[in-house]
Amino acid sequence: MLLKQVGQKSMQTDSTTFKVFEKELSTLNPCGRQKMETQLPSLSSSRQKRGLSSKESPFQSLGSPLLNVDNVPLSNGYKKERRRSARLQASNSPKRIKETVVLVDEELEVEETAAQTNKLNQCKNTRIYYPSRYRDDPVSVETICYSDLDCLAPQAYLSSTIMNFYIRYLQVEGLTSKATESESCNYHFFNTYFYEKLKEALGEKDIENSFAKLRRWWKRIYIFEKAYVLIPIHENLHWSLVIICIPDVEDRSGPIMLHLDSLGLHSSRSIFSNIKSFLIEEWKFLRKREVPLDLPIADTVWENLSNRIDERIVQVPQQGNDYDCGLFVLFFMKRFIEEAPDRLKKKDLARFGKKWFNPEEASSLRQSIRSLLKEKFKNANDEEQLLDLRL
Repeated sequence: MLLKQVGQKSMQTDSTTFKVFEKELSTLNPCGRQKMETQLPSLSSSRQKRGLSSKESPFQSLGSPLLNVDNVPLSNGYKKERRRSARLQASNSPKRIKETVVLVDEELEVEETAAQTNKLNQCKNTRIYYPSRYRDDPVSVETICYSDLDCLAPQAYLSSTIMNFYIRYLQVEGLTSKATESESCNYHFFNTYFYEKLKEALGEKDIENSFAKLRRWWKRIYIFEKAYVLIPIHENLHWSLVIICIPDVEDRSGPIMLHLDSLGLHSSRSIFSNIKSFLIEEWKFLRKREVPLDLPIADTVWENLSNRIDERIVQVPQQGNDYDCGLFVLFFMKRFIEEAPDRLKKKDLARFGKKWFNPEEASSLRQSIRSLLKEKFKNANDEEQLLDLRL
């Protein structure tokens, strides 16, 4: 009879706890952004039917829950009833003593998880500004809300916010592993919005005027002085990457455009055409300068640059699903920065191929970025709390 009463109390407590959990799930996005549906069709062939972009609708996933019920804090009353029930079971059946110990251990794990969850809950109203909110150049700052982490859940598509954060992270911190400061300066990264703006400029009747406006995207940067220019491409719900390589002057060859696509879905021909138009328009603009630039390109090549731009499709490792394309683009960037020579020669292209890395390495970047951002949110939250105390 006593066990029956305990069971009834436990069921009542379970019901109360579940209601609290339901209320927790109804919490609105702290950044005021509209919530997105989290269910998507599971096949890549359904991408076109959805009509939604991983760039515009980053929080969609393939039926993967964002919350784990096991992480929900349990009420103190429920914990007491579980311990009491476990003790009664142990007294009636000696064989269940070991099982009782397991139950207590599980409760301790739940308490630890709850503490971690509470710590993270304090960060939900925090925003981080990367690299820093005090940075002079506002274009270099990426503002991230805690809800942006939703697109890093399993099987979710990466948003432009997360893509641009990690691109900036590679630029600010990833290049520090380079041997010298000059090598770090030999890279230029465009963000995820540039390619769309480039296509818009190419669609204008007055291309020269439209490019004059577009040039603000790389103000005071001379593209042809760089060793590498990285451009993320977003089209048809898919991400790929273009890398423009400017060889050494002694190589006597023109720029090489590399296209890296982890699903082979993008039209390399149309992308190369747009990027080539970008280079030619920039070339025309720079040739009008009275003061010549110190470019790492042979004069004979420079004078006939429009006919000396090489196009290469790189056969890179392929993803095994339809939602990791953003991660592969970021991993392409990361590995390229780590392994590319100071200036690319055509013979160096052999190092980048289908066996360049394991596809699982690119997919695992999801958890790495999530952990990195969580740590930055915790630090930002601690700084805000410390600032509040001082005030």
